[in-house]
Amino acid sequence: MSYKVEVIEGYEDEFEKFIKKLDKSSQARLVRVIDLLEIHGNSLGMPYVKKLGKNMWELRISGKQKVRVIFVSKCLNIIILNWFIKKTNKTPLREIETAESRLDRI
Repeated sequence: MSYKVEVIEGYEDEFEKFIKKLDKSSQARLVRVIDLLEIHGNSLGMPYVKKLGKNMWELRISGKQKVRVIFVSKCLNIIILNWFIKKTNKTPLREIETAESRLDRI
């Protein structure tokens, strides 16, 4: 089964700029894990995917930078809603709220 991974409409350029600001190692890890996501979807599981609730999931990239990408899965489509570099132990509530507000636009 193959999933289609895409960024929520209107935020594609912003996501691309975010990726370009990451260090090369984090960029490579992110691309690799997105490739795995295209194959396995949210069933990829830990350590790469963690459920946040409300059908929302967090793609987790560790390394020098702790990159997080929040997404939803609808049928065979995965829609990236928000992304950030994690600096605390818990996922910041404002990042989840940003993802939820973007989800309401779908």
